[in-house]
Amino acid sequence: MFRPRASAGRRRAIRLGWRRALLLAAVVTGLFVAYLSVELSRNREPGFPLDDSWIHLTFARNLSRGWGFAYNQGQPAAGSTAPLWTFVLAFFHLFTRSAAAMVVIAKLLGATFLFASAAFAFWIASSTTGSERTGLAAGMAVATLGPMGWAMMSGMEVTLSAALTLAGIYCYLKFRTGRPSTLAWILFGLAAWARPESLLLAVFAAIDSLVRRFAFRQRLTFWRGFGVWFVLVLAWMGFNYSLSGSVFPQTYLAKAGKTSLFAAMAAGNLSQLPELLTVAARFYFAEFCVHLWRANPVLCLLVPVGLVGIAAAAFRRRQEGSLMIPLVVLGYAPLIGFVSPSYGAAFQNGRYIGNVTVLAAVVAVVGAAYLWSWIGRQSLRIAVTALLLALTVFNVATVSVATIRNTSQAESSINRMQVTLGRWLALKTPAGATVACEDVGAIGYFSGRHVFDLYGLVTKEMRGRPLDREGFMSFFREFRPDYLVIFPASFPGLRDAPFLKEVEYADVPDNTASQVDFEPNPKTVAGLLTLDLEVKPVHSTTVVFKCDWDLLWPPRSGN
Repeated sequence: MFRPRASAGRRRAIRLGWRRALLLAAVVTGLFVAYLSVELSRNREPGFPLDDSWIHLTFARNLSRGWGFAYNQGQPAAGSTAPLWTFVLAFFHLFTRSAAAMVVIAKLLGATFLFASAAFAFWIASSTTGSERTGLAAGMAVATLGPMGWAMMSGMEVTLSAALTLAGIYCYLKFRTGRPSTLAWILFGLAAWARPESLLLAVFAAIDSLVRRFAFRQRLTFWRGFGVWFVLVLAWMGFNYSLSGSVFPQTYLAKAGKTSLFAAMAAGNLSQLPELLTVAARFYFAEFCVHLWRANPVLCLLVPVGLVGIAAAAFRRRQEGSLMIPLVVLGYAPLIGFVSPSYGAAFQNGRYIGNVTVLAAVVAVVGAAYLWSWIGRQSLRIAVTALLLALTVFNVATVSVATIRNTSQAESSINRMQVTLGRWLALKTPAGATVACEDVGAIGYFSGRHVFDLYGLVTKEMRGRPLDREGFMSFFREFRPDYLVIFPASFPGLRDAPFLKEVEYADVPDNTASQVDFEPNPKTVAGLLTLDLEVKPVHSTTVVFKCDWDLLWPPRSGN
């Protein structure tokens, strides 16, 4: 690492340069090829490690067909928490109807946005320390993070969210005095279209702007940029409301609506607020720390050093200081827990918090640069640097190998379950058949049938119904789907019901798609040498039932 030279960074422009850009692109490309080659050699066809990825592709395909933002033709639905990602996929779906081609395109887009994230990591770290070599190290750290490799291949919006977040923060910090770039607020607004949690970025930018104005005495105005962001957010809310009658995505209402801050306030349940603030917020932050440790223990240990160095520099150079980065790294996860608790921050490889994970990696590299400057003896500097580099490279290699293996296993699980049954439904059921199912992604994409989502993520029929036997039975009585696709283990006793006839099943003894949160298996006391990231497979059986509702509710006889 190299001593931060803020003054040098201000005297000359920070340039990525084609050599550094080519190196970052080569690293991302190499990882992409490694992931894809292992996937194809194992599974013989490309796929996704999550069924949710097929939900995006289904919306994108229907949008490209002119059906609007709908999962079922003629039924608009705000069933995507990342409509910007869906729009991008829809554009490419205009040129191909091949599922395999769209899978590869989605992965290539993930790689493109990962490279963009690494590039903006370079610019943030370089402008913070004045060292382009520190910036390159930050870009490499982001490009090689295990969770981001998974995100690149997942077909999800994670790398898009990360790129928009880092780009917005860079543009916000670039204009240290006067009026921050309006482009930063535009990027924060677009980030909300990519992940709803990104609304919090503007909150932290507003807090930091106030600190800079009144504590650091900077002549700072941000109302114009905030106004542009507000317009983008209003457009996002209007988009959701026009589709599902709520300013929030339907997926948010299904997952976190009942336990969220807004639900508690709407119900007048103020007693829930202390629990959200203490229990949920603390849990989310703890999960975020665990997620960083799994990604790379060395970087996790360096994050506090980077936060101290950045905060100290901000107070030392008040006329140019900013606390934006420390605010986001420390406050983003607990604020999500307070506002919208559902799952933890580490859920699905930190999918919901990938944008702050990459920012934490940048802070860790900056922390290493500050650590270098604080060590007085040259020999000790060299020794510490060599140790940190060795441990970091070792962790990157082992975590990458484990993540590549685990990702291909999860993709195999999805292909053998949801993809296989979706294709079966397309071949063996009437074109007008209706299907109710738990996992709607690949089944909806490949079957081409009208789908009812039992959890209400992409269709409205289960909205307002409790997720219990009474709620499901009221849904069945009203809509009577022709087929039911479920994990029987989720509905004890339903498999032997007389009104259901088993017609097909997919049995996967080594399913890892439902267990995608990797468990580290450290081999040293400090856990710095992570030699394996285990995913314990589970035996899963998905069954297709043909429904004969007349056996349960005979038709009424005429008078």
